[in-house]
Amino acid sequence: MAEAREINHGLDDAGQQASEIASAVTEALARGASIEAADQVRTLKAPDLADVIEQLSGENRVALIQALGPAFDYEVLSELDETVRDQLSEALPNELLARAVTELDTDDAAYLIESLEESDKQEILAQIPTGDREALERALEYPEDSAGRLMQADFVAVAPYWTVGNVIDHMRESDDLPDEFNEIFVVDPAFRVLGSVELSRLLRTKRDVAVSAIMNTDRHMVLATEDQEALARQFQRYDLMSAPVVDANNRLVGVVTVDDVVEVIQDEAEEDMKALAGVGDESLGDSVLETVRSRVPWLIVNLGTAILASFVIKHFDATIEQMVALAVLMPIVASMGGNAGTQTMTVTVRALATNKLGRVNAPGS
Repeated sequence: MAEAREINHGLDDAGQQASEIASAVTEALARGASIEAADQVRTLKAPDLADVIEQLSGENRVALIQALGPAFDYEVLSELDETVRDQLSEALPNELLARAVTELDTDDAAYLIESLEESDKQEILAQIPTGDREALERALEYPEDSAGRLMQADFVAVAPYWTVGNVIDHMRESDDLPDEFNEIFVVDPAFRVLGSVELSRLLRTKRDVAVSAIMNTDRHMVLATEDQEALARQFQRYDLMSAPVVDANNRLVGVVTVDDVVEVIQDEAEEDMKALAGVGDESLGDSVLETVRSRVPWLIVNLGTAILASFVIKHFDATIEQMVALAVLMPIVASMGGNAGTQTMTVTVRALATNKLGRVNAPGS
């Protein structure tokens, strides 16, 4: 418990520090001291710098990124709130976005430019290397919130007749491999997945052993068009660390790792909480108009039910005049009804989100 309190205290300190740094950056930019503003955030890690950027105004966000210049870590863009990231994508020059797309993983790069106008998107794609462009265009073709959007297009695949020595030499000599990976996929000539080999097992095996002899054939594969929420449930159910993503022809097109799925689980949990409160898919970065548009339908429904309840009370006004105690009980009944409804809705929404509510739960089934 003491350790948990220390962690929470550290998170609170990080939020307070981000607010203080954002104030200092705003003051420096107002004085035209862009170098001083950049020095305020130069040592921050990507998640911490993202917190600072989210607390700045739109103009200051762009000014700070431009002040950092080559020192700006493009990984920060993947840590930003979705609304803030979309606003920055619109405001930043396409040249900078093109460099960011080249540095980021395929999934993060797709999220960065997906909301741009088609002309800007094509201009950015034209500035990046052919291989990265093809992978990114493929990712953008998949439905939003699907495994194809979540996957990384960079992976290592080898033939089953390769030996361990061949694979190790290939990893050492090839320049176009991903910077980080934990397993190697074994594929046939049609690029269908036959199995996979973890790096730990590969490095502990003699060089002359064939990859097919040590590969794990019991792989849990994911269809590229599968919804990301269903994907997250599979990772949780089968304790997966990664999963190969295949297209409609069962050809390997990418890999989804657990760090991306953790973000999906968090996003889906937040979505369920917002749905429970009737606030829709909104964030602190949304404009007043977007927030109102999201909340008004639910508020109108709530107003309608309140008016209906007032008509019912009006219908029994004579009875209430004769028994004043009923008027005293009305707020108690309303409060208890609201609390019971909230509890029921919480359990129901959670059951729906975890796919545990269906016909089997119906009475008599």
